Amino acid sequence: MDDLTRADLENVLPREGFAPDSYRLHGGIGANECYVLDLGPAGLEVYYSERGMKGSLRVFRTEGEACTYFLELLRRDLTTRRQQ
Repeated sequence: MDDLTRADLENVLPREGFAPDSYRLHGGIGANECYVLDLGPAGLEVYYSERGMKGSLRVFRTEGEACTYFLELLRRDLTTRRQQ
């Protein structure tokens, strides 16, 4: 799945039932308590945004690696699912 893109995630995440407020795919300015995929100076950043801080920051060289990791994070965190 290393060819996964942000555009793919825009389709996959709602289809899998993730709550829209549990993630951001295009930066985290103003994001609070959600997973973020952002373009940083060293590459694509994946982190958990909480109180304006970047927690558990990981940086990836390729979009595929970043998007795959991002999707895995969301799938492992049951709090990211829509309440039914």
